[in-house]
Amino acid sequence: MLKPEKMIKVAVVGAGDKLSTVSETLYRMNLLHIETPQETDYFKIGTPMDKAGHFSRSLLQLRSYISHLKLDPTKLMVKRKYKRREIEEKLSMKLSEYQEKIGNRIEELKRINDSLKSIEAELSAMEPLKVLEIPPNLLKGYKSLRCFVGFVKADPSKDIEKATLDFDLIIKKFGEQYVMALFVRAEHGDEVYRILQGYGYKEIAVPDVDYESRTSELLKKKEELFEKKKKIEVEIEELKLKEAELILAIEEYLSSEVEKAELPLRTLTSKHTFVVVGYVPAKNFEEFKKELESQGMVVEQLKFEDHELPPTKLNNPGFTKNFEVLSKTYAIPKYKEIDPTILMAIFFPLFFGLMLGDMGYGLLITIVSLYLKTIFKTEGWQKLLNIGLACGISSIIFGFIYGEFFGPFRIPGTENPNEVHFIGDLIAGIYGFNHGHPLFDRVEEFGVKALLFIVLLIGMFKMVWGFSMGFYNVYVEHGLKEALLEKGCWIFGVLGLVCLIFGFSYNLGIFTSPPPNGFGEIFPKNLFVYGNTVSEARAVPLPIPGLVDGWQAGFNYFYLASLPLILLWLVIFLKAEIPKMGIFGAIMAVELLTWFGQIISYARLLAIGLSSVYIAFVVNYLSLKIGLEPGMAILPLAIVIMLIGHFGNFLLGILDPGLQSLRLHYVEFFTKFFEGGGREYSPFGRIKKFVEEEGGE
Repeated sequence: MLKPEKMIKVAVVGAGDKLSTVSETLYRMNLLHIETPQETDYFKIGTPMDKAGHFSRSLLQLRSYISHLKLDPTKLMVKRKYKRREIEEKLSMKLSEYQEKIGNRIEELKRINDSLKSIEAELSAMEPLKVLEIPPNLLKGYKSLRCFVGFVKADPSKDIEKATLDFDLIIKKFGEQYVMALFVRAEHGDEVYRILQGYGYKEIAVPDVDYESRTSELLKKKEELFEKKKKIEVEIEELKLKEAELILAIEEYLSSEVEKAELPLRTLTSKHTFVVVGYVPAKNFEEFKKELESQGMVVEQLKFEDHELPPTKLNNPGFTKNFEVLSKTYAIPKYKEIDPTILMAIFFPLFFGLMLGDMGYGLLITIVSLYLKTIFKTEGWQKLLNIGLACGISSIIFGFIYGEFFGPFRIPGTENPNEVHFIGDLIAGIYGFNHGHPLFDRVEEFGVKALLFIVLLIGMFKMVWGFSMGFYNVYVEHGLKEALLEKGCWIFGVLGLVCLIFGFSYNLGIFTSPPPNGFGEIFPKNLFVYGNTVSEARAVPLPIPGLVDGWQAGFNYFYLASLPLILLWLVIFLKAEIPKMGIFGAIMAVELLTWFGQIISYARLLAIGLSSVYIAFVVNYLSLKIGLEPGMAILPLAIVIMLIGHFGNFLLGILDPGLQSLRLHYVEFFTKFFEGGGREYSPFGRIKKFVEEEGGE
């Protein structure tokens, strides 16, 4: 699961007249990832088969119909599959029928739409002229007068008066500008025109028709065209409902025929033979070889060249396959590289639930994801919504651990759960087995301290794990020495940082000191007892058993352990960097501090979660004080505040934990071992949905 599938490089060799048969077989098997061939003096790239041109033209035409009909094969339920022979018998007749019933109607719709646009343009052009209320025959045709009809930004009267007092202006407001008709003597026309340009003058063409009669005529024509358009659209829709499956089956058939006919473009051919080179999954090689050799072909296994990069076929089972959409967004792993998808499948929902951790919000995410899965049927959407489903379930689980349902039902210092939560007593009743306390209260002081330590522990673990996998990748590609110099030194450095952080935590008393304000005290056997009252006291084990008994004396062994690790890192680092970068390589040793920052970055798992908790708490608290006595007792306002507040927090609860979880993987984790740059496995062929595989091929 952590590695892509093993691939075998093969060459398929056969007689030139068998290429059509081999094309059919390879397409049906859908196993061979074909490589782009390199021509030689003897072997040249082939030419498409004779049927390629005809099928390509038919496919292009049919796809234009599918685009207009908005047919989506991913959303269409398959009621039956068409056999290949059945499609071949109907192909010519159906393509002619679709040209007549769909193609011709589409062309007619285009003509109607063009006519409607023309009508709209003419109607729009007459609107400002109608505002002027001047007949069109009075706006043009003068010999001694110059008439300006158009739009201006403001009234130009004062500036025109400077050129001539002999003019007549009709101007009216039209939207955000003015429409005007200006009459001046012909000899002043050019000068007045220059003045109008300063006002943004735009001329309007005056038609030779009566506005009212022409408008009536155009509106009537527009109505007729709409009726005709509606009729054609109904006819096309009826045909779509009747023929949708067959249209998509023909498109699928034509697509496969075009791909098979164009196989020679990816093949080396000579006068009498052909050679196809590519990659096959190792587990399918024997089946592949047996099938082709039974048809008289020769299948030869080839060795990888050092510079060659086989395609990557990810090997993620079941539910983990959904998370390929996230890992591939970052990069496709190289053939020999570790595939991080399974790690995303484990830690992405875990981090999401750790941050959001609310049964109510988690339940909403689960319900919304299930609902959207019934609407968005494409593979990409289904994978994303399955991820949403996993995150929702994780949030419900952590919500039960934290004791949160649209916010916490208990805040330190409150005795009555209903003071801070609208169903506080009901939620508290669920935890009757634990004295009305959640399993882990992250809003208590001890809970915050413990959770901070836990998330930093996760950060330390993932940092070391990431460099360990990076060590493996470099070892596989370049050998042990290079792996030790490039990644191994950082394992020692990060382990040294881990010891420093443990030592710092020890000095702060996270391991050895009880929380303040009488919340608890340390008892033998590493039990930490805490609670609001004696009757509510609870005992939990410390995060790391044995620390109290072993280190209670006060000597900080963590700091002592960090020294040899950091020194070992420094020696290996300088040995690796100084030969490449000189003295500047020694300066780059400060890079270790960036890894310290990345470990601390995991504290966002605590911070994001607490921000969501306290937003929910504030929303609930305000709603209770506004809606119920002895508060304001304005229940409708309280309900509105509660709905808006929780909806906003819900959106933030999806967005922020999702983005932060991605960041912790992409930036703090993947950069330690994952380079990407691989080529995705894309075999020759396709899995057919509407055409029957067996019996016709």
